Amino acid sequence: MESRRWYLLFIPLFAVVGLVVIYPLIMSLYLSFTNVNGAFVLSNYSAMLSTSTFWNALNISLLYSLTSTIIAVGIGLGLTFIVTQGLRGRGIFEAIYVLPVAVAPIVVGVLFSPSSVWDDIESFVHFILHQPYFDELVPAFFFPVMFLSEAWEWAPLMMLVALSIINSTPKEVYEAAELSGASAFQQFRMITIPTVFRSSVMQFVVVLRFIDAMRAFEIPLAWSNWLGYTQTIGSPVDTISLYLYKLLFSSSLGFPIGVVSAVAVTLFGVTLVGAAVLLRLLSSGGRMGRN
Repeated sequence: MESRRWYLLFIPLFAVVGLVVIYPLIMSLYLSFTNVNGAFVLSNYSAMLSTSTFWNALNISLLYSLTSTIIAVGIGLGLTFIVTQGLRGRGIFEAIYVLPVAVAPIVVGVLFSPSSVWDDIESFVHFILHQPYFDELVPAFFFPVMFLSEAWEWAPLMMLVALSIINSTPKEVYEAAELSGASAFQQFRMITIPTVFRSSVMQFVVVLRFIDAMRAFEIPLAWSNWLGYTQTIGSPVDTISLYLYKLLFSSSLGFPIGVVSAVAVTLFGVTLVGAAVLLRLLSSGGRMGRN
């Protein structure tokens, strides 16, 4: 009798998921289609779509997510190549470089801000190399730094996933390539990289990284504060999440929660579509690599 009640073990899980995920999603969907009187309206979405600040935040979120994910994968693969070259103290290196994953994103944002690490770099560039100071107020500077800081935090995860995939690859493949005269870099480029990207695990991790980056808030918030855009809606560093935060506490709208809910639902939809497209592209590339 007890074996037939195994499903009762999942009741706490379903309760937590329903309370934390499903209920807020349903409420956001409901609020996005209602006004202050509870009537069904589409004005929240029309107000959202007619605002240039929304499109600015959406474009920044997509650019931020795609670019930081690509950089994170690139850095992760570069670290993987270094680690697989018989590096002494490999365990220590892996342990140290995994530390960024444990750092809070807001700390990463402050760490990479001009008042922190870049202050020392600028001092070196200006006083030692006799070059002019960086202009931190232009997008050509703060966008790459934001992308790099986001990628720096999650590149170790890509490295660990790639290493696990390499460790599961038959050693005979690399031994045959070495006997054929392939260099270490050629083996990495022709065997390791295709094998990593054909792995469904790496594809899944890349998609998860994209989804997580789409909700980026802390690092853009740190830069928004430093650039003086704390109260500015639609600033050059406003991602959708930061845009939602500023919009919610803005008094410029008569009923902000409806517009905020519309933006939140739209972010959820765009993230799902983007993740599906990215997964399809990675899967297609993996199938081509197998052929």
